[in-house]
Amino acid sequence: MQRIAWPCLAVIATLAPGQAASNAAAANVSGTSTKVAAAPVNACEKVKTTGWKAWLDKMPGPHKTPTLHVAGQATTSTGGWKLMLNRGATTKNLPPTQYFDFVAFAPTGPAPQVVTTAEVKAEIKNALPKYKEVVILCGKKAIATVPVKIVT
Repeated sequence: MQRIAWPCLAVIATLAPGQAASNAAAANVSGTSTKVAAAPVNACEKVKTTGWKAWLDKMPGPHKTPTLHVAGQATTSTGGWKLMLNRGATTKNLPPTQYFDFVAFAPTGPAPQVVTTAEVKAEIKNALPKYKEVVILCGKKAIATVPVKIVT
């Protein structure tokens, strides 16, 4: 464990919230160093995805609005991964294409050494009335292009 001198702690404590991590290196008062935890890196290229589906739910009913659903399967080499599908840009084409970013964070601690498959899904409520397709991105690379089926 590394000792931090009291003056260094006082400087860090006086920093505004949210600046402590970015300014910790600048707060090196008495020659001691502070380690700043690295932000998790998107490791989506290490995850195999399959079975992507996209559908627009336009079923009638009270308080119903069009909802775009996207779902797929993600297989990782170990357990403990955090998998997400985040809404991205929408093109201005008619009908538009909706983009989603697939994000995968590897486990940071011990993890079960077993191949794991999990469902990854997202939805957009109050969606547009029609979509051409959904594109799933890993970084800047498209890993899947799926036509959108309309369910009425």
